[in-house]
Amino acid sequence: MEGRNMHPEQKELTAYLNKEIDDQARITEIKAHVETCEFCSDFCAGYRQLTEPSVDKSDIALPERLRGLAGRLLENALANSVIDLKPLVADRDKSFALYLAADGAKSKNGAIRNLATLCSEDPEVVLRVMRDPDQGGDYLQLLAEDECLAAHVMVRLPELDREFITDAEGRAELDLTDTGDLEQLKWQIKMPDAVFELEPLKYDPDKTEYAQEVTLETDRHDLIEIRFEGKTEGKQLSIKVVELDGHADYKPTKIAVTQQDDQAIRTIAPGQSIDFGPIDSNTTINIRLYQ
Repeated sequence: MEGRNMHPEQKELTAYLNKEIDDQARITEIKAHVETCEFCSDFCAGYRQLTEPSVDKSDIALPERLRGLAGRLLENALANSVIDLKPLVADRDKSFALYLAADGAKSKNGAIRNLATLCSEDPEVVLRVMRDPDQGGDYLQLLAEDECLAAHVMVRLPELDREFITDAEGRAELDLTDTGDLEQLKWQIKMPDAVFELEPLKYDPDKTEYAQEVTLETDRHDLIEIRFEGKTEGKQLSIKVVELDGHADYKPTKIAVTQQDDQAIRTIAPGQSIDFGPIDSNTTINIRLYQ
């Protein structure tokens, strides 16, 4: 993993804790990072507690808190990365069989057709392109053991200049026509460049109109300004991207705002503010940026 300000991946942190890394320079680098990063320090503390010798851990699942930390750690480690997908061939690792058997609900008459199946071995992800005549369209389904590799990520076709962002279930609707053999196209997964989480907002229900401003920043120096407004027509959220990776001059960027099962996607340019609404101020709002 390049760059000292990057989080180590989950598997590298656990290897460090289990003393399985031989590179002394990397050990020193990870140790220094953990000592200054509250996020990674929390993960290490939780992992050590889970793996104490006095604990019979043969049938203990990761606690919800530690599992959440692990997911966010992986998401941060993969930020801004691109995962290339290749057609899944018959003799590929049998571990993919689980994903192929878990492609979601099937129509009662079995009319859903698989148009293409692609995969990445590291990290392990499967992409299925499906056709459902009953629903009148095509869709893609991403499947991965780590949720952050499938939910709310961008799937793109550079040759066609097309991009799709998956929902919380790893699914996105497609509107591709006359593209020929889909498995011969270049498919990629683009991880978010920045991820923000806005906690439920407090407001005065007795006021018809009100406003609240919040600034959020990542440790990668991504900075956004948020203005939450309550108006007679409903609650609105206005987002302005101030900096990406520490730079105020960035190319047009997609913003995905997600609340529970609802997702809205807009494109923003430097200096612009984009409105989203209606917004439920009582639930967490997830904001992801893609370039």
